[in-house]
Amino acid sequence: MLPNPTRTKIDLEKTILERVSYRNFSKRKISLNDFSDLIYYSVGMKNLINSKGKRNYPSAGARYPLEVYPFIFNVENIRKGIYHYHVKTHSLETILNNISKKHILDQFDQSWIKKSALLLVISALFDRTEVKYKNRGYRHVLTEYGHIAQNFYLVGTGLGLGVCSIGGFRDNGLNEFLDIDGVDESVVGVVAIGNKI
Repeated sequence: MLPNPTRTKIDLEKTILERVSYRNFSKRKISLNDFSDLIYYSVGMKNLINSKGKRNYPSAGARYPLEVYPFIFNVENIRKGIYHYHVKTHSLETILNNISKKHILDQFDQSWIKKSALLLVISALFDRTEVKYKNRGYRHVLTEYGHIAQNFYLVGTGLGLGVCSIGGFRDNGLNEFLDIDGVDESVVGVVAIGNKI
């Protein structure tokens, strides 16, 4: 279980104007509270006690096809590894520990990623949305990824963290880490997070 999110007072106008893709991360650990706030306010349920399933971002038909997998390298009190964010309990489920950071970084061509404290790897279970919206569901899934990525940018910026969305990665390699087939479920995007210098 992650710490309960804190009631942050983020100035929205200032945050929007300061939002940039930031790649020059420091080596400092991200605090557990900042990580908890980042993931909760970006993709968590509106109310952990009585949310009726509604989350902190829009989803066509409230189908919520996206899953978030934090690849943790440098977060206070969390062991390095690959996790799944469990929305209903605001907790992390271990997928894989003791993995080589180099092996993960080999899935990217950008050298700056090695300084990130964590990667938020987002996958899509397309059928969750396509069952209702048919072929148009694919479009809705990708739009939803955009909503989530922007939430990570805004919340991260408001917390003083550096954030950068990554579109270039080896799909098959990341899908293999998550043991997903790349068809019914596939990685659709990655967001790198770290402390600013």
